[in-house]
Amino acid sequence: MKRLIPLLAVAALIAVPAALASSSSSPPVLQKGKLIVAFGDAAPGFAAGRTRGTKIINPKGYEVDIAKKLAAALHLTPVWKYSPWTGLFAPGSKKFDISFQEATITIQRRRTIDFTSPYMNANQGVLLSKKAPMIHSLSDLRKLQTCAQADTTGLDYINSQLKPSKRPLTYPTTTAAYQSVANGTCQAFVLDIPLILLQKKQTPTRFGPVAGQIVTHEVYGAVLQKHSKLTPIMNGLIKKFTKNGTIAKLQKKWFNVNFNSMQVLK
Repeated sequence: MKRLIPLLAVAALIAVPAALASSSSSPPVLQKGKLIVAFGDAAPGFAAGRTRGTKIINPKGYEVDIAKKLAAALHLTPVWKYSPWTGLFAPGSKKFDISFQEATITIQRRRTIDFTSPYMNANQGVLLSKKAPMIHSLSDLRKLQTCAQADTTGLDYINSQLKPSKRPLTYPTTTAAYQSVANGTCQAFVLDIPLILLQKKQTPTRFGPVAGQIVTHEVYGAVLQKHSKLTPIMNGLIKKFTKNGTIAKLQKKWFNVNFNSMQVLK
């Protein structure tokens, strides 16, 4: 969610669009002077804070720091909001300006929402229950009771490529999926390798081992409403932060883990 995975080099070489300079004085946000930033379920290292209704109190993490940098560049005050994963890619108006939820950029999702330029790369990973046998291959994984969060690329991978012997269990939140792994109902949770590695690191005795990663070459982008006027502005800033080393510094700050050291399941 390893040695830090560098962002796509091509993204770093693209210049900041002229729209950024012309729009930064009065960016097209929902509330004047504020940038409403949405997060989903707490994700260690990425974004975690205390949720009170739809508000998130004092969030911290990599995505939080990126959002702070974006807000500062636009002279806006960040406002933290909780928005569930379910419905994130639904068409229609959003109640946030931008949302960071470790969302993989896909063609299908782009049909209903806008993505920013990538801010992190990630493969899929496999987190085992303490009750599950150790696995060393995808063939081994197919024999286990897998699970995934709904509407994720992990679930897509299980259904379209892995095709296990048992139908995967599906949960609306990562919290519910992690609980299923902890109690042994799910033997193998397929989710982004950064997320499960950091969760395992935070609660090491709750789960079995991280069995390995599955190479899927995914990249994360922040989510905005489809055709948002903020999209080109945010793209320009994220490309700027990539080029000047800000993204790399924040990754080192929050993810001092060698993701690439994990074995690849084939």
